[in-house]
Parts: sequence; structure tokens; C-alpha cells
Amino acid sequence: MDLYSQMGEELRSLFKDLFAENRAIEVERKMEEILQISSKIGGSIHGEAGLLHRDVMQFLRNPKDRKLIAIMKKHALRLEQETREI
Repeated sequence: MDLYSQMGEELRSLFKDLFAENRAIEVERKMEEILQISSKIGGSIHGEAGLLHRDVMQFLRNPKDRKLIAIMKKHALRLEQETREI
């Protein structure tokens, strides 16, 4: 599997666990995997993954923040769109 496909799968998997209770450890592990993949890809994908990581960590501290949820989804959609386009 290429890095772009793997990134898309990891993003979808992340969001399945992100909103489930008591899954913070799994979410952090998946976010680390996304960061590793993005560093191999580089460019704007790596930058966007860094922004997503920051927002995911904030979300884990405050899961009721609706504005943060919207921002995270925006970053994830950009990442997934970029991986599909390439």
C-alpha cells in the first residue's frame, strides 16, 4: 500500500475512535502514525498533519468544544483530499 492510501485509512480510523469514550490512548497512537506517514510524504501534507495533531490533542483535553471539532474535520478533509488527488 502506498503512503497516500495508508494516510487515508489512518485518518478514517482516527475519526472512528476520536469520538468514542475512553479511546484517548488509541487516538494518540493513530495520530503519531499519521505524523510519521506525513513526514515521509512531506510538503503541505506534513504541515496539515501537524495542525491536525495540535487540534486533536486539544480536543482530547476538551471534547465538548464544537468549534475545535469543526477545525479538526477541516484539517482531516484537507489531508484526505490531498492524498486522493495525488
